[in-house]
Amino acid sequence: MPKKKLSTDDALALVLSGLKGEIPVSDLCRKYGVSTATYYKLRDQFIAGGVQGLQNNGKTDQVKNLELRIKDLEQALGRKTLEVEILKKTEDFFARKHLK
Repeated sequence: MPKKKLSTDDALALVLSGLKGEIPVSDLCRKYGVSTATYYKLRDQFIAGGVQGLQNNGKTDQVKNLELRIKDLEQALGRKTLEVEILKKTEDFFARKHLK
């Protein structure tokens, strides 16, 4: 079944209908065009985080901001590591040249 991106409202309706148990999960999934695995993932996200668990693929804004910050810091660390390596090689070069 092709992936379908549900809106938060549709995901909430799907999960709440599934939790009520009046309609079989397989029928609900067919109605919303998602797999049963997707339903159970959404259900677990909802139980873990309420409505907010269904937004942003289960990630809060704080988590998303922290992930971006980590990415920025990793890039900065990579640049600084490269600078240190260049400085070490430059120092070695001039030290050898001075000794000759």
